[in-house]
Amino acid sequence: MHKLRCSSRLGGILLCLTSIVLAALLAGPVAADPDTQGDDRVDESVLREKYEWSNIWWDCANDDSLPRVLLIGDSISCGYSPKVTKLLAGKAHVDRLGTSRSINDPVLLKETAIMLEEYDYAAIHFNNGLHGFHLEGPAYAAALGEYVRLLQKLGGGAPLIWASSTPITERDHVDVLAENNEKVTARNALAAEIMKAQEIPTSDLYQVVVGKPELRSEDGYHYNGQGYDVLAKAVADAVLPYIK
Repeated sequence: MHKLRCSSRLGGILLCLTSIVLAALLAGPVAADPDTQGDDRVDESVLREKYEWSNIWWDCANDDSLPRVLLIGDSISCGYSPKVTKLLAGKAHVDRLGTSRSINDPVLLKETAIMLEEYDYAAIHFNNGLHGFHLEGPAYAAALGEYVRLLQKLGGGAPLIWASSTPITERDHVDVLAENNEKVTARNALAAEIMKAQEIPTSDLYQVVVGKPELRSEDGYHYNGQGYDVLAKAVADAVLPYIK
């Protein structure tokens, strides 16, 4: 199960990639700043935010006694993944790739490859939809399709589970959906078509939390402890059938 038995290397990578400013992790998607865009971008469609971050976590890195699941997402996944770990204690190790990268950023592909080169997974639960809002529908769908192909190529046959993106509400008015939530629902609809064509099941996290302001943080993107409990249970329930 463990593809690389080298704890010092794992620790070095983990320390390097998780030395992130916590404020950037908790802040939610940040509008891209044109002044920070370098001339060495891969192409003009890769528009990066002012602060980009990654949070990679390998659980019990030297223990091969349990199967592993991989959770891929943004800061919201970083909120629920520790709770998923507790729910699956004794059944599976829960690894995490949390990242601010948009779905078409080549760095996301590199980050994902790092995760998939280290371990085999019983299931991969993945999402990318609340960053990179500069991508219009067709561009988002094309990049998501490419990402699915990468997971299929490098994932060693691990079952894939798509997680729909969670809703956005108005800051300080969490009972009101934000105007740009229309982009979230549009992306979820596009993703649903892609996943249906690929016979990939969907973990519908949008429906789990929409219309439940008591679960939300006041920033409009994130969740309180109760909200992350609810999301974690939904994620754990989605991956549990694949754990043997």
